[in-house]
Amino acid sequence: MHDDDHEPADMPHRDPSTWQMLLEWLQPYQANLYAAGLSFVIALLRGLHAGGRFYKSVLEATLVGGLTLALKPLLDWGGLDQDMAVAIGAAIAFLGVEWLRAKSDAIFDKVLGRWLH
Repeated sequence: MHDDDHEPADMPHRDPSTWQMLLEWLQPYQANLYAAGLSFVIALLRGLHAGGRFYKSVLEATLVGGLTLALKPLLDWGGLDQDMAVAIGAAIAFLGVEWLRAKSDAIFDKVLGRWLH
């Protein structure tokens, strides 16, 4: 007797509308996922193209995706269009986390350095 002879059992516990419910639940977050996902892919490709190791490139891409998600509320607070997060996230992904850190350290030192010294 072969297993191919049996028809698949009914699965009454499986709801065919699960994927639809998941997509409806993700709908409000579509712009966030798009911005973070695009910046992740750009940073990953940039890192791999530069000859970086895969693991390091994935970590940097994850950081860039997180920075892009963190940027969205700042745009809203500043009264800017939320779609700007895609462009700014792509720019950060292209320039890299190290570049952004160096620039933010320089700004931090310049702004707060006069009070700390």
